[in-house]
This record gives sequence, C-alpha cells and structure tokens, in this order.
Amino acid sequence: MRLASRCGYYIITSFSNTDYYKAQVVAEKSSGLLEYIPGSHSLLLQKKIEQPLEGFAQNIKESLVEYTESGKSDVEKGHNFLHWVLTRVFEATEDDASDAIIDGANDLGIDAYLPVDFSDNKIRLFQSKYGTAHSEEAIAKFKEDVKRLLTKDVTKMRPELANLVTKIQEKNLKIECCYVTSQQVNYDDESVEIIDIDKIVRSLWDRIKKPAAGKKSKIKLEKMIHYKNTVLGVLKLRELTDFVTKNRDFVFESNIRQWMQFKTNVNKGIRETLQNTPDKFFYYNNGITIVVSSFEELQENIMMLHAPQIVNGAQTSNSILDHAKRTNNLDGSITVTIIKADDELDQNNITKYRNSQNSVRGKDLVSLMDFHKSIKSQLENYGYFYEIQAGSFDSKTKSLQAEFKGDGIYNRYLPENHKKVIVAKDAIQVLIAGIEQRPTESYSSPAQFLPRGSKYDDVFNENLKDDYRLLLYPYLVKEFAKKSLGYGKRGGHKTKRYATLFFVAVYFRIIYKSILGTRGDFKEDIVKMEPIFKSNKLNERILKLADVVVTKFLEDTVVDDEMEIANTKHNFFSHHVWNEAMLRVVDKKIRQEEDEIESIKKLVNSLL
Repeated sequence: MRLASRCGYYIITSFSNTDYYKAQVVAEKSSGLLEYIPGSHSLLLQKKIEQPLEGFAQNIKESLVEYTESGKSDVEKGHNFLHWVLTRVFEATEDDASDAIIDGANDLGIDAYLPVDFSDNKIRLFQSKYGTAHSEEAIAKFKEDVKRLLTKDVTKMRPELANLVTKIQEKNLKIECCYVTSQQVNYDDESVEIIDIDKIVRSLWDRIKKPAAGKKSKIKLEKMIHYKNTVLGVLKLRELTDFVTKNRDFVFESNIRQWMQFKTNVNKGIRETLQNTPDKFFYYNNGITIVVSSFEELQENIMMLHAPQIVNGAQTSNSILDHAKRTNNLDGSITVTIIKADDELDQNNITKYRNSQNSVRGKDLVSLMDFHKSIKSQLENYGYFYEIQAGSFDSKTKSLQAEFKGDGIYNRYLPENHKKVIVAKDAIQVLIAGIEQRPTESYSSPAQFLPRGSKYDDVFNENLKDDYRLLLYPYLVKEFAKKSLGYGKRGGHKTKRYATLFFVAVYFRIIYKSILGTRGDFKEDIVKMEPIFKSNKLNERILKLADVVVTKFLEDTVVDDEMEIANTKHNFFSHHVWNEAMLRVVDKKIRQEEDEIESIKKLVNSLL
C-alpha cells in the first residue's frame, strides 16, 4: 500500500496490487517469448498456476449476472451488482452490505462505503457501474465527487451522507476510492482502485488458492535455530493448541489431509501417547511443518508468521487440540519447522514431499489440485460441500455443516438424509464411469484415476474444463439409482447391487448417443445436460428408461454366459460388462426402446 495526498485529504492506493495486476497483463502478453528462453519453464508454469481456471471464471460471471439481473429496474440491478461485490469480494455481511449502500437521490456520487462501523483508520468509498454504464468519464467524475464531498455543508446532506463525512473528519480517516464495474477496464490511475470484472474473478480465485493471504499470527517457541529461510524450533503443546484455535479457519487449507478423527493407527497412537506418556511425545512424533510467506522475530523466541499454513501435521495438531478439551494436562513439546516459501510451486512441493506419514492416499492428494478447488467453489454456490480434504466436513461445527442445504431441484435426486457432502473420490469415480464411459475401470480400480494414479492425467489434464456439472450430474444419477431404483448394497437385488456404475454408464450412453446425438467426447455437451437435470420429471423418465435397459440386459442369455465365464458378479462388473460383446447387447437393448427414446428426444429438443 502507498499513501498519497490528493486535494487536501489522503487516499490509500493499492499500488502493490495495481503493479501486480499490470505485471500479470504484461506477462500474459509476453508468454510467447518466455517459451523460447532457456530455464523459463518454472516461470511459465507459475504464471499458468496463477490464472483463474476457465470454468471458475465463467461460474463467477454467471453467478454475478444471475444475482444482478434479478432486479426489476436498472436502479435495482445496479444495487444488486454492488451488493454482490461487497459481500463476495469485500466479504461484508449481508446486513453490512445493505447498510453500506447509500446510492440514490443526492448521493453526491458515492454509492457505498466500508466499513459501516468506521472501525478502521481508513474508509473505502465506492462508485459502481453495471453493464454499459461504465466509462472513463465516470471514473474522472467519481474522483471529483470525492474531492467535493469533504467540502460540502453537512447540514444540507442526506443524514447517512452527513454522518459519513462527519466520521471521516472527526476520525481523520484515510480515504480509499474504489471504482467497481462489470466491464473490462484498461485504465491507470493511482488515486483510484479499479475493480473490473477480471479483477473480481482474480480476487475470488486468489482467495480459494491462498486462503491464508493477508493473515498473520504470533507463535512462541521454547528454542529455535535459523537455517537460510527456515526456522527449526521446539514448541510447547499448549502453545500449539492456542495457535491452531486462533487460526483454524485458514491454517489447514493447504494440508493434504484434514483431521481423520482417529480413523488411522497413527492418530490412535498420538492419542495414546498424549494420555499415557506426554513427556515422550517430543521423541515419538515427527513434528509439524508450517509454511509462511514471511516471518519475523519480534522478541526472543517469539515469531510473527505471515500467511501460515500447517502443511504437514494436521492430524497431530487436531489430536492435541482434542486432547486439550478433555484435560488440563498438556505437558510435552513438539518439533516445528517453519519454512518461508512465497512461491506457490515451492509451497506445493513442500506440502507434497513432507507428507509421508499416515500414507497419503490419492483422494487426499486431490486437495492440491486447482481443478478440484474450482469445483469446490462452484458447488458451494449450489449449497454442496465438495470434500477434497479427507475429514474436512466432519471437522466443521454443526452450525457450519448446516449451512450446506443443497439446491432445491438437484436435492430431489438425493436421499432425504443426504448431508449435502460430495466426496471427491466418489465424484471422480462416477465421472469416469458415466461421462468417460469406463465403468469397469472405475469399478475395479478407482485409485488409478485419483492424483498420482496411473490414469489421472488421462482425464484431469489441461484439456478438461473445470465445470461443476461434470462431477455433479453423474453423482446425482448414481444417488438416484440407489435411492429409487434398487441399485447398490441396500437395493436388495442380487445383481444390481454390483451394477450402480454400470447403470450410470448406460444412462449417459442413452443421453449422449441416442438423445443428444453427441459425436466424440461426451464432456463437450455437458452444458446441454443442465435443462434435462433441472426438469425432474423428464429426467426421471430417462433414468427409468436406463433402468429398463439395464434390467433387460441382465436378463439376456448372452450376458448370463459371460457372467459364468467371469465366475463372480464382482469380476463381471470389474472386467467384462463393457467389453465389445457386452456393448453390442447394451446397444441392442437401447434400440429396443426406440419409441420411448424418440418421444423423450422431442421433449429434450424443445428444452434446448
């Protein structure tokens, strides 16, 4: 931040943010040259990592437009736009955002201000322009309006404006001007922070990528030594519990694995050591690793950590925290490694290679992948928690868990007792079965499609758009099949209990090949699935049609013969059900339902 004087008052300009934004634009335009510079691969990769994914950006823009366009007039739409930005980008509460907006008659060019309680030593003044209302002249006028604001007679102002000006003068608040627009802006002015649509998307992307950015916390060590950009220290267990408690909202977000609640032998061992021999804990435990963007020593053995993330030791930290709730006896210490690594590639590598204890399974490594972070954000917009970190939902308070209510239309596919949690591993498995049309591989060895799996990159590569529907829709099909059609272990059918993923594959085969007429990659037509899934009655008709096809398939004598060869039903669905001979039977059964398919096809075409 840089302090600059403008017209007798102070304006805080986000100079570092502006410079960073300019640098990003330059980098984007010059990446072609970088490709030819020896040793530039890591820089190119870092630049690529920093860019918001396409699906995430599209989802944010669609959410913004949907919320804004719900207004009945241009004035109401402008109000909605600003309210969306204040709550999402600036994280104001719903009530604070409503109180902050003061646009209307005689607003003197100020649309909103934050914070509404004047608790900071600065105040942000907002001017917002939705749609085509934006212009460079509007930015210039906003600057002049702010200058004139402080010279006006408060007795002739609207009460809320008079209160605003009075507080600015009484508290000698520094003013930060924020011009917000839904358009793209190429405008440079140090006296105004321009928040255009690209910056809105980038701000929200950075928040899910770097949840600890801007956060800082003190930590007191018993002993410490410095080595290059690292501090090695000894930390009392009580100090660790205080640190975790204060920073729990963000401190574990980069951890490969959230707390597993004593589900593994390692966690059980931690608990037993804490209960029986806490003085031995220092010797038995590998310690924790905290990655920070920077650190500084305030006093002897007291550190200020900036953007701290516990990247290894979440289960240790949470086990100690749980034990602290049961007893006041927290004797013992633990080793801690604090590493300064502001570069995201370095942070990811530290996280990756420091996690060897409690064998990191594929589904836990999902948490390092940008694709899945984007999906998580998108699904939260629909009220679902996408669990990319094992145990992360269970570790939330009951009140936070209750906030995930799902979507009224999509919930109809789910059982009534569904927690609105979609586990990444399950969603990946059913994506592979349905949209990738690989149900045998997905059934027999789902781990190969998880991070570090031999086939993960076949699917999750740069060609895959981060669209939440790719994971949500197959998952809804699977859950409906178990809830309403008798599939899965609780369905009671001796064969269909093994056939859930096969059913999902058949459903998408009917949709894409027979109804939508998709040629090539099914993923390309995922957008066309939305009106189908939002029309529950129509989709239930398709789901029941798929069940008819599967039922007739399982009754076919050719299938019986193949099942005999397979020896067991498990082996049949693991290796045989999708071979060429079986697919011929599947397609034959689909053709037998031609009349119903044609009827459905007309309805689908009317929706599209």
